[in-house]
Amino acid sequence: MVDDEPCVIKSTERSKSGKHGHAKVRVVCVGMFDNNKRSLTIPSGHMTEIPEIIKGIAQISFIEDDLVNIMDVESYESMDVDWPQDDDLNKKIKALQNDPDKISTTQVEYWQLAGKTLINRVFSS
Repeated sequence: MVDDEPCVIKSTERSKSGKHGHAKVRVVCVGMFDNNKRSLTIPSGHMTEIPEIIKGIAQISFIEDDLVNIMDVESYESMDVDWPQDDDLNKKIKALQNDPDKISTTQVEYWQLAGKTLINRVFSS
């Protein structure tokens, strides 16, 4: 987590320790929800916050222009989720929006982390 935003690490660089200092690690990561590139430089022994990821399977209830409503298949909890940033997932959801008959046979894998929900995968059941 960088700036209270869950991120995916893209690269790390480690520098050697100096005469009186500790080794440093430079981490380059991308936000999972906003796709912003972030950089973090920390001592190599420093602990960072890691979000808990809750994974689930849900059925799409309805699709609107700015959000997708999904319902968990185990707990029947309904959630509003923003459209995914991934182009492939976007195309699949747009196709479902244009052909509503396929929505009932389609499920999504979703992740809940840091109080937010994102759609990770779309598949037919």
